[in-house]
Amino acid sequence: MGHGKTTVAMDCMEHESLMLTLKNSVLRELPNEALDKLAQTVQTRVVGPHEVIFKEGDEPDGFYIICSGQVRIFVSLEDRIERELSVCGPGESFGEVALLTGETRTASAQSVDEAQLIVITKDQFDHLLRDNPDLSRNFVRQVRGWLVRDQEIIKHEADAVIRSSQVSWFDIVLVIGISIILAITFNISNPNGIPFVPERLTQAPSISAVAAMENYRQGQTLIVDAMPSNFYQQRHIKGAVNMPMAIFDFVYLMTFSEEDKDKKIVIYGNTISRPYDLEIADKLLLRGHKNVKVLDGGLEAWETNGYPVEQEASK
Repeated sequence: MGHGKTTVAMDCMEHESLMLTLKNSVLRELPNEALDKLAQTVQTRVVGPHEVIFKEGDEPDGFYIICSGQVRIFVSLEDRIERELSVCGPGESFGEVALLTGETRTASAQSVDEAQLIVITKDQFDHLLRDNPDLSRNFVRQVRGWLVRDQEIIKHEADAVIRSSQVSWFDIVLVIGISIILAITFNISNPNGIPFVPERLTQAPSISAVAAMENYRQGQTLIVDAMPSNFYQQRHIKGAVNMPMAIFDFVYLMTFSEEDKDKKIVIYGNTISRPYDLEIADKLLLRGHKNVKVLDGGLEAWETNGYPVEQEASK
């Protein structure tokens, strides 16, 4: 395992080029002054082709933004089988999740070809989050995007197995096993973890669309969309925060942990197949929020009344 060459950023690239990379990364919403300061203090690392950058199980020491080249992210299964999660290119970042959760690395990273990386150390990362609270929302959106992507990959692989003329029980078990491993890996990377046996409280009371809209107009209520991210992207109440069960603890830590426990919260997201809204309501009640209500009739009732909805812009 090589370690590449790490140098002070200004020694290996022009300041303008480094700023351009940062402005096209997950840190793009930082003020120019913060980006300029970061560009003067970060280090860069050059890695050769197929060089391991970090391994699954390593302690996190920073995260990386790619200036040039490509990096593959993967997990190792039994019998030396590798499950590739993604291939990242210039402007993309990796390694943030372990810093956010405080756990060890949940995947490995290896260069595809020679790559130049910006290295954001753990101390720098902690200072960025402390000085720029809104930055955490970028990371929430990024993790949510990874979940949608992985769901599509797993669905594609399952469809391919079913269509294959040589399909076997081993293939089916392998796909199911990969799905379980990904779910458990993400679950244990969260500080509180999603319990396997849900805790039930008294069901949260409901609220009509008319009453919810009155509070909405007065700016007194937080609206929470409890459905999976792909449904949220198609259509949601304007201004609603997406909080799918799969990343509840992560979104709560970044968005809700500092909210007043007496603040009014309205949740929607009930579908024919699953009451997502009731599940999220239970989780919020368990964390001490006192004014949690479920929107009666959900998004359909809200739209029927002509109230504002929006669609997340495609990226």
